Amino acid sequence: MARVTKHRDKILEALRNLFRIHKQAPSLNELCKELGMKSSQRGTLQKWLKSMRGIDVEWDDNFPRSIHLLREEPEEAQIKISPEETLRYITTGLVEWEQRKPEQRSNVPEGLRIGMSQMYLQSLLQGDKSAPQNLPEFFEWAQNPFRGNKFNSESENLSPEITLIDDGLTSDFARQWLVEGSNITKEVQEKVLQDVLNHCRGHQLEVEYRAFRKLIITKPVLEHSEYRRMLLSSELRGLRKFLDKVYIDLDKFEEHEFYHFCPRCGYIQRKRANGTYNCRNKFCDILCVKQNLPPLPAISKDEVFENYKIVTPGIHQYVTIPGIWEIYLAEELSKLGIRVTLWPEIDEYDLLVELDKNNRWAIDVKDWVSIHPYITEVNYRFDATKTLVVFPDEREDTLRIGVVRKQIEKELGGVKLKLMSEVIEDAKKNLNKSTN
Repeated sequence: MARVTKHRDKILEALRNLFRIHKQAPSLNELCKELGMKSSQRGTLQKWLKSMRGIDVEWDDNFPRSIHLLREEPEEAQIKISPEETLRYITTGLVEWEQRKPEQRSNVPEGLRIGMSQMYLQSLLQGDKSAPQNLPEFFEWAQNPFRGNKFNSESENLSPEITLIDDGLTSDFARQWLVEGSNITKEVQEKVLQDVLNHCRGHQLEVEYRAFRKLIITKPVLEHSEYRRMLLSSELRGLRKFLDKVYIDLDKFEEHEFYHFCPRCGYIQRKRANGTYNCRNKFCDILCVKQNLPPLPAISKDEVFENYKIVTPGIHQYVTIPGIWEIYLAEELSKLGIRVTLWPEIDEYDLLVELDKNNRWAIDVKDWVSIHPYITEVNYRFDATKTLVVFPDEREDTLRIGVVRKQIEKELGGVKLKLMSEVIEDAKKNLNKSTN
């Protein structure tokens, strides 16, 4: 019988968590981090482990990273289904179904089809068959109270009166989960960032949010060893469950003999019919040619297998690609010696630029193909001396900011439109004034 200590359960749980992340055994330092211990406490951890040796764990003294559990847990299902993701698919499909004319309802909306499939699969993984298997069963299920629903872990906190369908129509609760866009799968994937944002705002995790967002922008593809280090870092440990939704195994995402990556954004490229490769983002592909960026080394199928993680296509399209411009502008202004904060106040806007204590610019960076109608939703910030919406210079040919800004700015209540080069030049002029 294993001797029960206050440390034993914590160590076992930490090891189980680490083995869920990667099959390779952790180092002693990594186990320390997972337990929230300092590196200087390695001796203490070794003493605890020795008391568990031969009972719970074992290792080879001659080989590093050889620690393993003696009692194997039942292998978890490899399929991970997010209840929030399922709910977004279902409610989006439900609204689309409701808006169709009766004669157009022969085909089930994509969102509803995906959501129902995920519900049924999750039900099977849990060992029951309570999920609705067809449309009549689904519509009956959707009219029942959502509270206590096993397909949503947060449902216990809801009112017992809440349903997905209320009096024959999609309920207000369901509409809160609605996603909009032409590609529902990518839109649902991108919504994970909204979950991260809500979590970080609720717990005041500004540093953690900044680290999370910067990671998925600058490193959309990660070697598994680096991914593991990120999960163990003090900044990202609390957001581990979200990273697990954002990053997926590269070899499960797509299978190729060789994997090629975009020189600009770093994401996996698509293979054309003629055997060449291009970025999944057209504008990114154009910039690679304009900037004459050299190709990145390809990686073979054997190298990729279980060794690389990649962000989902939705995160790449809606977060990584526009985020490249946000980080670029922040870095260019920082080179001038200006204090720049990315996503201040947990993403109230993109950049806070502080030239001095009396000169603060609030900047939203937009990588749009046209002056988006939502630009009127950018609010003037009274806690800043300037509120700017900034566009990449590379978009000027289509946006024509220099021509249209005077007319558009009349409707923006003090918000100004700028190109990145103009912002950098204005910052230089302000610095020169301060110096003089």
